[in-house]
Amino acid sequence: MIKDISIKQYRSCLDTYFQLHPNLSVLIGPNSSGKTNIMNALLLLKRLTEESPPFYSRDVEPTGHCKLKATITLDKVNATLRADIDTYTDANNTDIVITSDQYWNIKQLTGNNKRIKLPLALARELIRTADTQFISHYQRRISFDALERISRETPGPVRAFLGKIAVNLAQIRYYSASQFTNPANCPVSFELEKEGITTRAMRLTGHAKFLFDLYNSRKYSKARYHQFIDIIGPNGIGLVDEISFNEISTSSVQHSVRIGGTVTERRKQNILVIPQFKIGQNTLSPNQLSEGTFKTITLLFYLITEPSQLLLIEEPEVCVHHGLLSSILELIKTYANDKQIVISTHSDFVLDMVQPENVYAVTNIPQEGTKVQHIPKRLSRNELEALREYLQTEGNLGEYWRAGGLE
Repeated sequence: MIKDISIKQYRSCLDTYFQLHPNLSVLIGPNSSGKTNIMNALLLLKRLTEESPPFYSRDVEPTGHCKLKATITLDKVNATLRADIDTYTDANNTDIVITSDQYWNIKQLTGNNKRIKLPLALARELIRTADTQFISHYQRRISFDALERISRETPGPVRAFLGKIAVNLAQIRYYSASQFTNPANCPVSFELEKEGITTRAMRLTGHAKFLFDLYNSRKYSKARYHQFIDIIGPNGIGLVDEISFNEISTSSVQHSVRIGGTVTERRKQNILVIPQFKIGQNTLSPNQLSEGTFKTITLLFYLITEPSQLLLIEEPEVCVHHGLLSSILELIKTYANDKQIVISTHSDFVLDMVQPENVYAVTNIPQEGTKVQHIPKRLSRNELEALREYLQTEGNLGEYWRAGGLE
């Protein structure tokens, strides 16, 4: 769980700090206030766990430099991370971490305030192997002497603790408002390579990756998959009646020429998977689903089946009518009891479904940048008491927001 985060010099977040709710945090504010920048700053914690930046980014100059300070709680132990990060923003407006300096303070484990220098990506590797000399991903970047120093200066329990944190942060997921809103981009089928009794995806991304994840969950995570089907099916919110996958065996031949002109032939066995969604009397391909139905299915699938301990969801109300949105928000609140969820919204209907303790007002102040204020702290004691009385007797939080009560 992330208790709090301080963001400095990252886009509009010149000096931004806020304490996250342990379950559900709802960011509200006008366009360009910085809600998405806060989400992306939290996503940088995930990118710090990646083994190495993409090859092309090694030759580019940084386009940004920021500082993050985050307090992360695991097994009732608080760890403070301080990171200086150089980033490069690519053509898709994605921030790629080029270099970073990361320092930890874990007084509850070490008994002192001494800083521990251990990158999250390396901590994630250390938990996978007992011998640091066999960490192949770092052999070209960190000398064996440096690895031995880290192993010597960082006690085993501390390395294991930071490794667990790194694994958790690596599972952070961010779902943008437009990520799954166009089912027309979804293929009607996808192909798997079959090797013996195992299958693997063939470089699937985007909508095709979702279909593969859905198919894979049905085969290998049956309990979670059936929970998902129960929720979206006739006994739940009634989005679809049934999801099925037709499997067709196919084959292909690859030829290669060896030295001397010998031609070899290799026959590959593949599986063509055709997903189908049954709604009433109609059997539809995924690209025939409505935008709201497709987006809701994908969002709820990952909400229910993903092991991530932190989900970032941007504007869940996009393309969804109020009746369905109410069901989505109830499910988000339910799963927020087991994982930390941060959502941003422009919808007063979303606020109707949550409590003031969940809400954070985001503003962009000239010369100061993005600021975040927890609603219970933003209001005076009398104002907060008046709000609670209003919610109990007269109206809801969305109406209060529309009337300017949270401004």
